[in-house]
Amino acid sequence: MRNSPLIFVFSVLTLVIGAALEEIFPKVADVGFPVLLVAVQFMAARRPAFAAAVFAVAAGAMEDAVSSLPVMTSVSYFLAVGLLTRKIGFSRMLAAVSYPVYQVWLAIWVGALGGGVFNRILLAMPIGLATAFAAGEVLSFFERKSAVYEQG
Repeated sequence: MRNSPLIFVFSVLTLVIGAALEEIFPKVADVGFPVLLVAVQFMAARRPAFAAAVFAVAAGAMEDAVSSLPVMTSVSYFLAVGLLTRKIGFSRMLAAVSYPVYQVWLAIWVGALGGGVFNRILLAMPIGLATAFAAGEVLSFFERKSAVYEQG
């Protein structure tokens, strides 16, 4: 019970900083860095199901807002990826593969994307892999430093 407020604060900070980083980092041919998507997978593997689902909905809503996407576009995908991550666990390769699939998801639901869907898929794999590695390491480091799972 002692960890619940700490987990909440850690999650809110992850959302806010993740969205800020997505906006600050440069776009490569209209393909950004999927910080929030990787954070959803990280949290889905480490949190209870309800907390992971709430985080996925919040991260998806934030992604829709900062990217000017239609409502529920990212929320639905982030929930599906969170569920898949809970089934098989967090791996950086899953995080890297989920980003190109997200590009296809956006092309299906949103339509025309800048740079074309094929180019976006080609760029999304290395960008997703780099983001998955970096964000996974940073989130893991700060989770340890904040003593989220320490017994008190």
